[in-house]
Amino acid sequence: MIKLFDDNMNEIQMDQNEYQDRLFPLDNFSAFGLIMDEKYFQTSEHAFQYLKFSDTSIMTANLIRESFSPNKARQIAHENRRVKRPDWDEVKYDLMERVIKLKIDANPTVRQALLNTGDYIIAECCLDEDTEWGIDKEKQGENRLGKILMKIRYELNKELENDTPIKR
Repeated sequence: MIKLFDDNMNEIQMDQNEYQDRLFPLDNFSAFGLIMDEKYFQTSEHAFQYLKFSDTSIMTANLIRESFSPNKARQIAHENRRVKRPDWDEVKYDLMERVIKLKIDANPTVRQALLNTGDYIIAECCLDEDTEWGIDKEKQGENRLGKILMKIRYELNKELENDTPIKR
């Protein structure tokens, strides 16, 4: 679950409806599709898990791409981890950034949701204690997904600044 925090890591509270509108579009499990390598993916989770196998087991990659849900895509990837690409640990952060950028480019709602996070810290709060991609209950972890989202937000804001006419 994506959450926002202030500079002191105090969570920005919001109700369920507000969360659905403001932050859920940023979640890898949200149903905002994308096209990557001329293939459609129903979620960024599908695309990311697909990339683990696209060079080593196209059968597994296609099972992931065609799976019913992002949970199923993740499950298939986990069950087949022995055949994932051998350089996965070296490339996974760059590939996640690529997938998130494609999702944002394909979906104005996601782009606006990211821009609407302002200067808040974005964090993936993990129920399964996956502190590589997110943070745990004590707000500890690498938060790689949050960092990628904040980096892309920064880049989007720079683009907007450069496109804004200078007032005279």
